[in-house]
This record gives sequence, C-alpha cells and structure tokens, in this order.
Amino acid sequence: MRSGVTWGRGGDPRFARARFWVLAFSLLVFVPVGILAKQAMATLFIAAAILLLGTVWLERRRLPLPERPVLAAFGAVVLLSVAGPLSGGFPLDFARTLPKLALLALLLVTVSAAPEIAIGIATRKLAHLLAFSLCLGALILAVEIQYDAPLYRFFSGKGAEVDVAPSRFNRGSTALVLLTWPAAGALWLGGRRIFPAVILLLGLAAALSGESAAAALAAIVALLILPLALLLPRVAAAAIFACAALLMLAAPWLFADILTRVPDYITLLPPSFAERLEIWNAASLAALDQPLLGHGLGAMRTLEVPEALRESYALFKTPTIHPHNAAVQIWLELGLLGILATLALLWTLLPALAARPQPARAAALSALAAGLVIASVSYGLWQETWLGIIGITILCFGVLCRNDSASD
Repeated sequence: MRSGVTWGRGGDPRFARARFWVLAFSLLVFVPVGILAKQAMATLFIAAAILLLGTVWLERRRLPLPERPVLAAFGAVVLLSVAGPLSGGFPLDFARTLPKLALLALLLVTVSAAPEIAIGIATRKLAHLLAFSLCLGALILAVEIQYDAPLYRFFSGKGAEVDVAPSRFNRGSTALVLLTWPAAGALWLGGRRIFPAVILLLGLAAALSGESAAAALAAIVALLILPLALLLPRVAAAAIFACAALLMLAAPWLFADILTRVPDYITLLPPSFAERLEIWNAASLAALDQPLLGHGLGAMRTLEVPEALRESYALFKTPTIHPHNAAVQIWLELGLLGILATLALLWTLLPALAARPQPARAAALSALAAGLVIASVSYGLWQETWLGIIGITILCFGVLCRNDSASD
C-alpha cells in the first residue's frame, strides 16, 4: 500500500520509511505535548534518537561517530566531571553524573548521524508537519496563558482550586521559538516564500505572550541577527562565536563583583532577574576557588554559601539546583578546561551550519544566537528537557535543511 510519500534517493526504502515515521510523530507532538507536559520533551527526544540510531545501525551495521574535536571535547567533559571533585575533595555523585553524560553522548551521536538519518527521506512533508505542529503549539500556548491552563488542568486532573503558574509553560515556549527556525529554513528551501515569515512571527508572538522573558529575548535577538546572517553569514558566525567566547571566558570575574557595581539592582530589576544576579554571584565566587578543574557536575546542589555572603543577599536564601547561566555553571562544575571544551564544541558546530544552503544557514545562525541567549539566563545545562530541545532543533536542521532535500 502506498503512503503518498515519494522516498528520496539512496538507502533501503524500508528503513527510510521507518525513519520518516519516527520523525513525523516526533515533530508532530514535540511542541504541543511539551507545552502541556514539559518533561515529555526529554522522553520524546530520547525515544526518537534511539529509534533513529537503531534504524541507521540496522541498515548500515555501524553508527557514525562524531568528529574528533567533538569526541575530544566530550572526553574532556567526562574526565573533568571526575577530576574536579577528586582534586578538590568534593563529593562525586555517580548516580547523577552518569545519566547527564549519557544524555550528552546520545545527543552528540544523534546529531552527528543526521546525514545518515536523512538518507532516503522526503523532507518537505516533514517540514510542513513541523510547521503545522508549531501552529498547533502556539494555539495551545495562547489558550493556556489566556484562560488559566484549561487543557493542562483537564489532562492532569487538577481542579480549578489548584494554582497553575504560567511559568510552567516556559520550556514549551522555548522549544516553539527555537524550532520555528529550522521550520522556516526548510519551508523556504521547499519553495515557500510567505510561510517562513509567518512561522517566525508566530514564534515571536508566542514568546511575547508567554511568561518566559528568556524566550522573548531570544526570539528578538534571533530576528535581529537574521539580516546580518543573510547578507554576511561568515561575519555573523564570527560575531556570535566571539561574543559567546568573550562572555564565557569572563563570566566568573564579571559576576563575582556584579552586586557592588550595580548596588541598586533590587530596585532596578524584576525580582526573578535580581535573584539570578545573586545566584550568579555566589556561583562565580565558588568557581574562582577551583578555576581550573571545577567542583564537579551538580556542584550547585551542594554549594555552601558563606553565612555572611548569604545574609547580604536580599532574595537568594534557599539552595538552587543550577545557576541559571550556562557559562557560570560550566566554570563551577568543570572549570576553565570545561569552558575550552565547550568552545571547541561550538567551534565545530559552525562549519556544520555553514554547510546548510541559504537561507537555512542564516536561520541556523539565528537559532544558535537564540539558544545562547536562553542558555545565558535560564535553565540548567544538564536539564533533560533543555538538552532534548537542543537535540531536536539541531537534528531538524541536519535532516530538513539540506542541499539535496528530497521532494514529496
């Protein structure tokens, strides 16, 4: 029986068909389900990654390994996650460390296998499916924000007397913002000219209507980067990398005395951001105690803030599981060597983005800028949902935005 899909060239049609339907289901439900059940995004990514890699292995009897710089950077992260605690006498929690490293490994292998995953797949239909999913997700987000989460209450069984904070939809909003970019790039490559702009504006509107300031800021920054990325993509890539490298290298010194340089931060900033300044300050001071190797993964959970310092904070009174800033977290957990490993990963990502045809390359650079903004002000580096969002976004670019995208 014919499915209505014309399979692209190369590969065994049976495995191409299996990969297509795995991707179709994943892209269809990732954002709508993720808005209502944020933890589901991690499960969906992990399941999709395992199934996709499984079909690649069954077809080719091998899995493509990441490039050597990526393997070296991952190896450095693994070693530092052990070396830091051992050298500093800090607790080493294997039960928490191993799942984080395993998920990172799965992400790196999956995105490295994107060319093999894409073989034989007609991607235009997947791009249309992703666009539909984003529209559905934006509609669900608008309903949940405007009408006090009726769908979430219905599916979770929570009554009207239970308070549902709008912030619980922030991760779904973040996924929606990031995934609009590979959708827009793929739609343009598929011959559409109006839909990409509609999708991007939809992502911006959804971000601005939600509670996530990080998603809104990321959406705005990504759109501001887009013209430069379209006209001068190499300059845009160099600027993004330079800004990221500068901020990552300077992070602990930047935030170690931020409160003395901005003494009126409590009155100048919203409470949530003012509290993050205090968290970044405490984590940065701790990172500078062990700047080379760090304190180990999850160090923020066991961070002992000196009593005098804690009393000086107006808002940061209870422990937090992560610093809400990727650069500060890497410094705290993995030290300078971890920062260098992260920059190596970022450096190897840029040539992969450069291989995308325009304007998908510009869309990828805008998505990268948006992701870096979000990582700088929100989420923990090892949060499963955040890694799942990153993984599915990069995978979409790798599969949907190709020079040889097959037609439907």
